Amino acid sequence: MPGATPTRAQISVKVNLVNVPVTVTDAHGGFVGKLSRDDFRLFVDNNEQPIEYFSPEEAPARVLILLETGPAVYLLRGEHLAAATDLLAGLGPDDQVAVAAYADAPQLLLDFTTDKQRAALALNSANYGIGLANLNFYASMTRALDWTASEDGKSAIVALTTGLYSSGPASWQRLADTMRRGNVMVLPVGLGGTLRETGPRASSARQSGPPTGEELSFAESNRALETIAAETGGRAFFPRSARDFEDAYRRIAALLRHQYSIGFTAAVSDGRYHAIRVELTGKHKREYRVNFRRGFLAPAN
Repeated sequence: MPGATPTRAQISVKVNLVNVPVTVTDAHGGFVGKLSRDDFRLFVDNNEQPIEYFSPEEAPARVLILLETGPAVYLLRGEHLAAATDLLAGLGPDDQVAVAAYADAPQLLLDFTTDKQRAALALNSANYGIGLANLNFYASMTRALDWTASEDGKSAIVALTTGLYSSGPASWQRLADTMRRGNVMVLPVGLGGTLRETGPRASSARQSGPPTGEELSFAESNRALETIAAETGGRAFFPRSARDFEDAYRRIAALLRHQYSIGFTAAVSDGRYHAIRVELTGKHKREYRVNFRRGFLAPAN
């Protein structure tokens, strides 16, 4: 129509940024800092991708401490909570901490804050069940991942847990899908001490792989915790003494300080799982070990 204002086409662009938590260690297990974007190469399904986002280890982190409060850990609470102060003390002043507890369902005890004293109080004020209770670890971890996820930067969950569960294999699949879609590194701390080394399957307890859902055992939970850590670029710890707990929490705090975040745009929207590989360039490739998120679930059209 003459004189009418032309209509402008509306263009919608959807950007699917995938965040990859990365840690680098030397031959002695020490964390390597001061690396730059140019020190890394990123591959998806063996095809190199441009690194579009890079955050060094100095960036503040969002850390959710997920605490099991079922009867299985009632008598163990003093040992690991006393050592948890080492974790809080090792975090940076700008790192944000939240605290959640779970048995049959997750409960957020403290939202994200930089006040580490409030976090310590929240940990010590958690109520523990002493009777029979369901342990919905997988469902609780799925909810915790949703609470912790952020669009960029460093996000992590420190899970103080036996890893025992009673929620069935379907909950594992939902957790696996959430881990693959998200960008949160999970650092499980296995509670139970020497109990984790007993039983007919103790010799294979540290083998990683998805749980079968066929039994409620420490051997089964060890495999689950190792798998969760590997899938998200984290590391599982299995302390057996108060000193082991102190060492584990100090290592976790150091890991969070020395974590890199690498991001790229997913070029596919096929709803499928795609493998990720991160390498170092030049001489760093031979000298250091790289730990990273193993893949991502692409969005579906």
